[in-house]
Amino acid sequence: MERFTMNVVDRLVPGVTTVTLNARYYALHGLISAEAQRRGLPRSAAQSLLRRAEVVVGAVSARHYRAAGFAHEALSRPHGYDEILRRGSDGGVDVAELAAPGIYAKPNWGFWPAYRGSEVLLRIVTRADDIGPGDQMDTGAVAQGLGDVLDLVSRRTLDDATLDAYESLCICHSATSADGAWLARLFAASDAETPATRAGVRRQTLRMIARVIQLTEVRRVTRDVSRFLAYEPEAMSDPVLSALELSDEWRGLILRNYSVTAWRSLWAWLVNGIQGLTPRAELAAHLADLLPDSTVGAFRDGLPRTMDSTGRPVPAEHDPGLLGLETPVRDLSVLALGARRVRELAGRELHGFEGYEAQDRYEQLAPRWLADQLDRWHDRSLRDFARWLTDTMVDRSQRLALAKARLDPRKGVLKIPTRVHLRDDLLFRDSDETAGSASLRWDQLAGILAGMGLLARTDAVWGIGDRGDLIA
Repeated sequence: MERFTMNVVDRLVPGVTTVTLNARYYALHGLISAEAQRRGLPRSAAQSLLRRAEVVVGAVSARHYRAAGFAHEALSRPHGYDEILRRGSDGGVDVAELAAPGIYAKPNWGFWPAYRGSEVLLRIVTRADDIGPGDQMDTGAVAQGLGDVLDLVSRRTLDDATLDAYESLCICHSATSADGAWLARLFAASDAETPATRAGVRRQTLRMIARVIQLTEVRRVTRDVSRFLAYEPEAMSDPVLSALELSDEWRGLILRNYSVTAWRSLWAWLVNGIQGLTPRAELAAHLADLLPDSTVGAFRDGLPRTMDSTGRPVPAEHDPGLLGLETPVRDLSVLALGARRVRELAGRELHGFEGYEAQDRYEQLAPRWLADQLDRWHDRSLRDFARWLTDTMVDRSQRLALAKARLDPRKGVLKIPTRVHLRDDLLFRDSDETAGSASLRWDQLAGILAGMGLLARTDAVWGIGDRGDLIA
């Protein structure tokens, strides 16, 4: 259900993932890659150097975060924060202990695996597993901002006085440091104005978010930017946003994500309603019994309008009439709204909503697929449709689980990754299902941009940072 959204987000936000949380780690990993190459370190020694460097930056940042949290308002906590605090003492931290394999981070490469794909894409590091520097790595600028790390990694312990003396290594200081300035220029890619390259795509996404922050109050980036872009007339008439080709595509993706969220919510409600051994017909009846005794067509006709008189999207998904409905009824309503939108949107909005490929457009549970099913059921019972849809979702879950099944060669057991098990038309679950939206990565992106001075956050409101002229 969320595969489409995740794939489009991956294309529209190159260089950022859900686990790349702070800007300074991009530069830190670049610094260690250059230093490891300069010293000719073997892999194990490079891994040790990187882990110790991350512990140094994490320890400095953790101490500063506790002393001056206001300076970190826009940032995520440093990696390893909880473990650094747990193992630290009032007198400082034991770098050697924390940096040992499997302590502050489980992987041998510390937190680099979370950033590696993004740093390779940005050409900060190479693809080699020995973490060599890429051709976009500015060793001079990074060393100017973070070079002191190399003086501290060899120390076994760092006392509080030392941590305070090297406050400039804190993750919050990259917003004003030389390494942050280099990273800001790399992310902003001022010479890539069209989305013909990954740099150009990233630049348009950055400029779009920055422009929305200028036009409206943004407290929670994903929530507030999404609603403004999707529904506000100003988002469609503003000359800056209108000139960005990807604004329309993002609008379509935002609208599609409402359907993704509704599918995940509906599935979680169904799964969590399985109590012990449950006949699949009984599960289907749980949903059907909540719906009115009407036709599918009457249900669709009773939904709020999705477009205004000028053909612009309106916030039907947030219509007050839907908010008081039972969760599965509201989810089904939002899904039907998405099925309507697939026939109303056009151009880049439609491409963002359903993609370019036939596989994306017509796959099971996609808006166009659902629109076709609703047409077929138009004059038939809504409750019967709900029973059929429940069966379809159960069958799909089993098919996808089998496709992901893997043989454990050590135990000789076929592992099927699923919470829901079906045997002889009896269902049972081994754990709860969770709901939620597929991530647009904007919250992570905003924090990273704040870390390099492109954005800022004061009193819980987002604004343009001191280096914001690169994107605003």
